[in-house]
Amino acid sequence: MGKAFKKGLLLCYRKYSLFNSLLNILRELSVEANGFDIREELSSFYLNIHSQIFRFPNKIRNQWESFFLRKANYILKRKIIEGSYDIIFVYNSEFLLPETCEEIKKNAKLVFFMGDSPFFTPVNPYYLRCLTYADLILSPDSFWINQLNTIGIKNTKYFIPGIDTSSYYLIDESNHSKKNENLDIIYTGASYVTSWGYKKALLMNQFAGLNFRIYGNKAWEKWFKFFPELKNHYTRSNYISTEKLNLLYNMSRLIPVDGNPGIINGFHLRMLEALGSGVLPLVEYRKDMEELIPESVGVKIPVIKDYSKARNIAVYYLKNETERRELVYALRNFILSNYSAQNNAERIKENLGKK
Repeated sequence: MGKAFKKGLLLCYRKYSLFNSLLNILRELSVEANGFDIREELSSFYLNIHSQIFRFPNKIRNQWESFFLRKANYILKRKIIEGSYDIIFVYNSEFLLPETCEEIKKNAKLVFFMGDSPFFTPVNPYYLRCLTYADLILSPDSFWINQLNTIGIKNTKYFIPGIDTSSYYLIDESNHSKKNENLDIIYTGASYVTSWGYKKALLMNQFAGLNFRIYGNKAWEKWFKFFPELKNHYTRSNYISTEKLNLLYNMSRLIPVDGNPGIINGFHLRMLEALGSGVLPLVEYRKDMEELIPESVGVKIPVIKDYSKARNIAVYYLKNETERRELVYALRNFILSNYSAQNNAERIKENLGKK
């Protein structure tokens, strides 16, 4: 495939495996491709304040946003101008201001990948406005696309970034450390003190009593009064490195993937991480899964349409190990092939009108 651009820049949080997935796509599009995480040039003190500033009164919040976003955009504009890029990839909004997007558009194509809904993102109140400058908006949720189309933003495309095989891959069983726990079912992730947390605990409680473990933050503990059995399956954990997470996945057989209430038709990309590591995901049903893997492919991801039946689904695949392995193999190969960096780059080129 010919390169459509000379030089590309990805703006994305580097700790996400998505950073590698998007950068690999950009490398297929550009002769030279670089990634940049602006958090590496902003103090953690500032970032922590900004993550909570939406809770403050308007006067304080507006003053802080003016200071912080202009500081961030000074750094971003310097990076972009110095690099002379002709395509910019952005994960969510990366603190961009509309005037910075306008500057980018003078010399480069601007492509956004939405990891969160622009209608429900408190970190950058200008996210939605920034999308009006995009040459292309990639969305893993068809409902978000419908919302954008309704307000007049039409240059949208349903898009799945694929598996980052440098982060999530198969490990030879002989290399597993004996210090690690072999589990049938594993869940890693934060809970919440809102009803979102209750919903998450309700699903995970379906696996209580099985060889199951949750690695998560303190917020999980709020819900143990309703689901006391979960306490025995819970290990308090903060950030888990990608390397450690891949190892934990490799030592497991099933991974429940709950539906984030902010994602309407789409599914959590943890499903792709699980398949990359050779684990079968049990996914809370979302409409877009039917587009991800068409019926004609002949294999289906196990879905949870009723929480009360989640345990039976898990037990079935734990009892039928050969079927579980074969299904993981088929699903993993389909995703790796159909949503490879090369194929995704072709989709982007086509939607940008490039040859």
